[in-house]
Amino acid sequence: METTRTVAFLLNRVDCNDGIASHCETLMRGVKKLGWRVVLITGKVNFDDSSLKRFESLKELSEEWIVFDTFNRVFPTWSGLSKILEVIKHHKIQLLHAHGYSLLFSAMILKILTGVKCVATFHLLKSIHLNKSEEKTQFRLRYLLLQSYLRVFSPDIFIAISSDIEQWLIKDIGISESKVKKIFNGIDSQYFHPPHHEEQLKAKVRFGLSEQDFVITLIGRLQWDKGHKLLIDAVNQIADSNPKYLFKCLFAGSGDQRQEIEEYALSSVGNPHRFLFLGYVNEPRDVYWASDVIVLPSQAEGFPLVILEAMACGTVPIRTPAAGAYDQIEDGLNGFIIPFDDFDALSNRLLQLIMNPDLQLEMVNNALKLSNKKFTLESMTSDTVNSYEKAILQNR
Repeated sequence: METTRTVAFLLNRVDCNDGIASHCETLMRGVKKLGWRVVLITGKVNFDDSSLKRFESLKELSEEWIVFDTFNRVFPTWSGLSKILEVIKHHKIQLLHAHGYSLLFSAMILKILTGVKCVATFHLLKSIHLNKSEEKTQFRLRYLLLQSYLRVFSPDIFIAISSDIEQWLIKDIGISESKVKKIFNGIDSQYFHPPHHEEQLKAKVRFGLSEQDFVITLIGRLQWDKGHKLLIDAVNQIADSNPKYLFKCLFAGSGDQRQEIEEYALSSVGNPHRFLFLGYVNEPRDVYWASDVIVLPSQAEGFPLVILEAMACGTVPIRTPAAGAYDQIEDGLNGFIIPFDDFDALSNRLLQLIMNPDLQLEMVNNALKLSNKKFTLESMTSDTVNSYEKAILQNR
């Protein structure tokens, strides 16, 4: 009797320096431990020297990696579908796992042709997804088209990585509650853990920091919608107003807008030496260990892994109420949730932490407890595999 099963991950593109690639890498490692094989079927793959290690890891974890340069289309070509059909037959694939909604049409055709079941993970909740009451006709039309698309090409199971996405799928899109499974992202607590004092000092030295520096960090793609301007302005304001404290701000990540963001930070009114641009960091643990606070003032998220990783490493999180915020943070207990684009709120929370070390330590401890209880790799993996099994058994 065959016990090993095979799932194909479908992604319209792979950016080896982003959170989705990180999530897929972690999930692949987890499901393989539970006896599953993983085949990658993706669009264009992007990586550079800094993210080469993740590319190699994804390649090593997959049974086969099939890349289509034009796979980012909602409507696939017949030649592309034919090749995927051959892969499904060759690897005896029993399940498709679509990451992102753009591939649901392709997954539905493949399901009709082969009988293979499908689950899908929705990784990001943008403002356009919530614009059902938007007065502008173009936004209203886009929303209605998305709603119809998700209803018609709905997979056997939707995996929602946050409560916000879960409720959006059920209440706004109209997906049956029985087809939506909420599974929080999980992290490897054996790797992400609080540092010993010597480890913390070593991490600070690596980035040219002193033990006295209060380090504020943003890890994410260098795009303006991640909130870099808000953080730069806030750091300059509190640093200029409180010269007795030593502030440093780290930006870890890469992206098309790096030059613009870096120029804005280094030409700002404040001290440009406050800001360090590290580029993409493949092993981010040292960044967390060197940091006191992780800030994520972005406009849109799904369930950012950087917040989980930071909490597990003993770093206090501050973030906006984009998707996943209230799953990750109990405001004032293990971190802070600030309104979008609220310069004063961010500045005040940063000052509150540096002026109150006892509060910072309390939040660190609370964050670690929540992370170890709620966001484990084991629970994410087992819940995902259970969803795979449920999808396969449906309508047999």
